[in-house]
Amino acid sequence: MVKSFIEVEKLSKTFDEKKVLDKLSFNVAEGEIVKISGNNGSGKSTLLKIIARIYSQDSGLIRIQDEKISSSSLSKSKVSYASSDFIYYKDLTVKKNLLFFLSLIGEDNNIYENNKTFLDIDKFENLYPDTLSNGQKKKMNLFRCLVPKYEIYLLDEPENGLDDKSKKDLDNKLIELSKNSTIIYTSHNIGLLSIYDKTSKEIKL
Repeated sequence: MVKSFIEVEKLSKTFDEKKVLDKLSFNVAEGEIVKISGNNGSGKSTLLKIIARIYSQDSGLIRIQDEKISSSSLSKSKVSYASSDFIYYKDLTVKKNLLFFLSLIGEDNNIYENNKTFLDIDKFENLYPDTLSNGQKKKMNLFRCLVPKYEIYLLDEPENGLDDKSKKDLDNKLIELSKNSTIIYTSHNIGLLSIYDKTSKEIKL
């Protein structure tokens, strides 16, 4: 029997008296690629944000390697979350935004310099975020979340807003990461990236 790497047990969350998640339970083995599916408003993004400790659940629990993630520090040391939201400091260039984030997690400038061709970040690294297209902002967010090494990657429709070349770059990066990490994602475009063909489990909300 494969040992569970992530355990979700009777997880519930309510917003404005609307039950978004209701006693949800599932297990994920280490190294699995898992799809979270469901209609709009079914709680897909909410679930990812709870695992990432951006939101807290109303009840239930989550364990990673048998340890409860009741504190943000445990989750954030193991988990990277690529949301559909754009998070940046508008008075810093793209490069300085990314260098600042990397410094917060103990990475030096070399990781940026060695990876800045990923998603063509180097082509707009000196621009300010408010001048970027939504696609470029998405690339910024994906770079921030996918370049550092984590055990778990949570991806909320990561391919949305990307051009074809960037989708290929993203696909290659996820294939590389999947060799040593667990990936949980949401997507309405199941055939768009080849990594999605490697999905081992689907959690329907």
